[in-house]
Amino acid sequence: MTDKQHEDADSIMASIETQMAFANLEKRGEFAAGIAIVASDILKVALAAGVPYALAEEMATDFWKAEILADTIAGLVRHVDEDDDER
Repeated sequence: MTDKQHEDADSIMASIETQMAFANLEKRGEFAAGIAIVASDILKVALAAGVPYALAEEMATDFWKAEILADTIAGLVRHVDEDDDER
């Protein structure tokens, strides 16, 4: 492989990696928006059921944190698995 071909291959790989990173970011953003909607619904339903605001807010916040943390951990695990596959 010539230096020019090597540079072209590196450029193509970098472009693919960038596109994949943007797609992953967009997917995670959509997931976070969905979690925000559900957390809001938890707050609204709890308040409608007569749960005090502070407790309803805590319930919604706990849900948000648990789901976002789970997504973050899953992303880290996928990243580590990908790194292991490259070795």
